[in-house]
Amino acid sequence: MKLISLLRLALLGSLLAGIGLPAAARCTRVSPAIDSGCNACGVGVGLGRINLTSTHLQPVGTPLGSSVFDFTSGVRYPDPNKVLYQCDASDVGQIFEVFATNGDDRVGGYYDLGVVDGNPNYYATYFPYVGIRLTHLDSGKEFTRYWQATPITRYATVGDKIQIRVKDFSPIRADLIRISSLPGRGASNYCGYSASNPLSGMASTTGNSNYTCTQPNGYVTFQGPGIASDPIGSDSATNYSTWGTGRWNAMGMGTSPISSLSYTATCVARNVTPLVILPTLSVGQLTAGRTSQAQFTINIECDNAAVSGISTNRTALGLQVPYASFALAQKLGLVNASGGVSYLLSDGYGTDSSVATGVGIALSNSSNGTPMNFVGWANCNAGLCPQGNNAGWYPVLNGASNGGSTTAGYTHYTTQLTATLSRLPGQTVTAGKVDAKAYVWVKIQ
Repeated sequence: MKLISLLRLALLGSLLAGIGLPAAARCTRVSPAIDSGCNACGVGVGLGRINLTSTHLQPVGTPLGSSVFDFTSGVRYPDPNKVLYQCDASDVGQIFEVFATNGDDRVGGYYDLGVVDGNPNYYATYFPYVGIRLTHLDSGKEFTRYWQATPITRYATVGDKIQIRVKDFSPIRADLIRISSLPGRGASNYCGYSASNPLSGMASTTGNSNYTCTQPNGYVTFQGPGIASDPIGSDSATNYSTWGTGRWNAMGMGTSPISSLSYTATCVARNVTPLVILPTLSVGQLTAGRTSQAQFTINIECDNAAVSGISTNRTALGLQVPYASFALAQKLGLVNASGGVSYLLSDGYGTDSSVATGVGIALSNSSNGTPMNFVGWANCNAGLCPQGNNAGWYPVLNGASNGGSTTAGYTHYTTQLTATLSRLPGQTVTAGKVDAKAYVWVKIQ
């Protein structure tokens, strides 16, 4: 029986009437109720340090950072199993998460500035020329100013009641890109605004700064029979009547651990081998310890002032696994204490019967054979993200060859890495395909 192995690499309306609910009030807020409605008592998005450099290296649309978080790390939620709401079992299908950007504030979610550049749903932030997109992972819906709803499908059952806990709310993904414009006045401007200076009320465009604006970037709340939300499809810039209930879950770059902004010379990945085909192996060969390998190339361009390394203010290279792969790798014991991942798993691993199990893809530097971890999705803490080899970061020019210069002040380099398909430690191999992807990051530490 054979396994086919692939590794894919990528560089990084109308107002609705609402959701009909029975008149009976069968959902209740569980006592003691937690007030999670204030701007500063939500959850930090965990993006850590964001670095802007020249538009030569970072043109508009360049990815600047990505994270996944949930409300179990919220300031007011010390226990992920805390029951927030209780409903009748018959209410299944009528309980929802409702979410939108912080639609009234100029740097909280009023301005979709990404759409100007062809990247919709990236909203202005307190950091100039940095846009954020929030994605509700359970539904795949991107946050906009207009309230959206999606059914809650995770809950506990106790007798004829269902209980919605903190951990039952969906994880949220945050993505940052460079945008070309600045926000205007907005419906509100809590952190400041001056018509004569659009940069007022925003972070510095030259020096290092922290995200000191406490306006959240988005909100999630609960809706069920007897517990209302703002009308689905309405504009959160003008519809926020439930804000004072204390039921809103806020998320923001200015909530601990807050994000920071810097302007440090760095490098970018210009190109990468898009498809890496690993030689086919049988179940027997893999079980006996055989492996298959293939090399691939990453092309990098650096500002000549950039410093390669894995410590603060130096530039590092890392290949990140998809979030679903990271979550599964955690269950299989493939994630270390720094969040680094030892094996990349196939898309559909454990859920698609056509996908091989018991196998994964390891990474190494072709020039010196050094084994490499993949970058996972460990959250940043106190503004600092996991660094070093254990977290999957390596000096960007480690083993790279100089490719010369095409623009004054910048130099091209080529790095070769090796992907190795092998049996996972302690796992039984089953036949099927292996089709995995990873994302190449070049990032200031």
